[in-house]
Parts: sequence; structure tokens; C-alpha cells
Amino acid sequence: MLQRIQSVYLFLAFVAGVLLFVFPLAVFDTGLAYYKFYIYSLKDMVPDSPAVFQSWFTWPLIILTAAICILTLESIFLYKNRIKQMLHVKIGIFLTMLLIVLIFFVYVTLVEKKLHISPDYHGIVGIYLPVAVLVLLVLAYQRIMHDEKLVRSADRLR
Repeated sequence: MLQRIQSVYLFLAFVAGVLLFVFPLAVFDTGLAYYKFYIYSLKDMVPDSPAVFQSWFTWPLIILTAAICILTLESIFLYKNRIKQMLHVKIGIFLTMLLIVLIFFVYVTLVEKKLHISPDYHGIVGIYLPVAVLVLLVLAYQRIMHDEKLVRSADRLR
């Protein structure tokens, strides 16, 4: 049944995951240089300036985010097999936690050390999206477990 509440949570998690590719995660501003950190790159907003990092620098973030989106979208359609759906959501939760750790403790720190600039998160929508994905996946997992317990209790009554 696609109208279950966990399907709504999973769809919203998918949308938040896709929006990670649109909104920046942090801004680095020195006055002379202005950088925006996206999932897919570190963009220097000053034209004709040399790249700070190689193009493959954010590939792990791109791969993780794409995997989270694919798993979330796939788990929406696994409503007939709740055990497999729970497994997909568990993997999605783990990958989202890994993504959050990579963003905040690895990538932002690397950019901070390289540019000698502290990140500015004020007014940045993208910073909340990985956490929103995590919360929505946890809520979906709880509702799937609730449905599984309900089905098992109904089976015991027969």
C-alpha cells in the first residue's frame, strides 16, 4: 500500500536527498574569496580563479547521496516485503549517518584547513537536509516495525 505513512516519510526523505544536490551545505567567505560547498563540488564564486580541490574531491559524497536516494526510492515500492523494506531503511540510516560524519567532520574540516576560513552556516538550507533525511528514515523505520508487529500479532490470533 503506497498510502501508508512510512511511504510518505520515505518519499520526503528521497526529496530531501535530491535537494542536497541543489542547496549548498556551507559558505566560506573571507572578503576576498567566496566559496560555496555543495555535495558535488566546492565552488569559488569569484570568476577565473584556480580550483582549490580536484574534481574528484567530493565523489564519495556524491556516491553516498545517490545511494541513499536510490535505496529510499526503492524501499517505497517494497511495501509488500516489510522485512526487506526494513533492511533497506536500516542501510539508508547507516549511510546517512556516514554522510553526516563525512560532511561535518571530514570535508568541512579539510576545506577549513586549506582555505583558513571558518564555515558560515547562517541562512544555509542545505545544512539541515542530511539531518532531515536521517530523521525521516528513522520515522519510516519505526512505522514499518509497527506494521510488522501488527501483522505478527494478527497471525498469532489465528
